[in-house]
Amino acid sequence: MTQKPVYVCKPENLGENMSIDDKAIGHDGFTILSNNDTGKMAMMVECTQADGVEQAMKKMGADLQKIKNISMDMSPTYALVFNDLLPRAVQVVDKFHVMKYVYDALGDVRKRIVKEWTEQLSKEKKRTPQDKKILSEIELLRRVSHAITQSPDKWNQEMQETVEQVFMKNKDLKNAYQISQDFKQWYAYKNAVKPTEKIKNNLQQWYLQAMKIDEYKSVIKMIRKHEPEIINYFKHALTNAKAENLNGKLQRFVSANYGLKDKDFFLYRTAGYFS
Repeated sequence: MTQKPVYVCKPENLGENMSIDDKAIGHDGFTILSNNDTGKMAMMVECTQADGVEQAMKKMGADLQKIKNISMDMSPTYALVFNDLLPRAVQVVDKFHVMKYVYDALGDVRKRIVKEWTEQLSKEKKRTPQDKKILSEIELLRRVSHAITQSPDKWNQEMQETVEQVFMKNKDLKNAYQISQDFKQWYAYKNAVKPTEKIKNNLQQWYLQAMKIDEYKSVIKMIRKHEPEIINYFKHALTNAKAENLNGKLQRFVSANYGLKDKDFFLYRTAGYFS
């Protein structure tokens, strides 16, 4: 297999808690391994495939054994790599990736309700009084699209009233919102003090509630598939937050350098700045 370009390979930046994530820079995909405690980049390879990532990581030799815990998304690529190279390292599925799936399902419920309202519009060219009421309901649903991904304490008074108005007319959305908030509460790190069996049992109870809404069924399937790695969060409190922060800094670095006119020089500067 052709060796993929490795722009950063710094074993000295490895530590017990690491994060691995992919990043698009220009038109190319990169895998970045970063230290969750220091925020420093340990590896950056121009590849997102398991074989190429594994080859790049092997360059760090015995220092890889420093890694005890690794945070990642639910891509099978990184699970394969760490199962091969560091089978004893604890894999932790990133909490924010999981929550995104839950909120995406909630968003799908909202879109489904918008579609149901839209289908009630008359086919006449001129809007009827009933059409205007329906369009008003659709507009309110649009306004709450972001608010329903937040807990109620994040809403101002106006938004709280808008959300309550929407929930009053759309019971499915209200129920779906409660399901997403229940999962968020289940995922709170304060629950780490509970016995693992209690955490698992509470998750099973959540499955039963979420199964009542079709849009959550694929999310339940995904969570069940990765359940051990998701529950590892309560043992290690590890997320990809610093990795995502690093990705944000990289993006700003791209913007500040007006893109990638000279890719090799840009990546040389990136390696020096972030590792």
